[in-house]
Amino acid sequence: MTGASKPEGPALGVILAAGKGTRLMPFSGRHPKPLLPVLDRPLIEHQIEALRELGVREVVIVIGHLGAEIVRHLGDGSRLGVSIDYVEQGEALGIAHALARVEPFVDRPVM
Repeated sequence: MTGASKPEGPALGVILAAGKGTRLMPFSGRHPKPLLPVLDRPLIEHQIEALRELGVREVVIVIGHLGAEIVRHLGDGSRLGVSIDYVEQGEALGIAHALARVEPFVDRPVM
C-alpha cells in the first residue's frame, strides 16, 4: 500500500445539540432538548455513553439554543469517561452548517 497513511485510533464523536426543540415546547423553552430526561438521565448522556462504549474518547458537541446549560451540565466530559469540546453554531442555519462548524476538529473518522 502506498500514499499517506490516515490517522489511526478511535473515531471522533460528534453530537449536534444546537436545535431549539420546538416540537417539545414548553419543555424545551427552559431546558435544551439534549438535557431533557429519558429514563431518568439527560438524553445527551445516553448518546455519550453509546459513543464511549464504541471506543470514542473525544466528543465535539455543537451547541446553540441554551448551550451554556449543556456546557454547565457536561463540563469537560471526564465524569462520563470522555473528553468534550464545544462548538457554538451561532445562528441556526441547519445541519450542514452545524457540521461545517466541526470541520476544524476533524482529523479522523467521525461518528
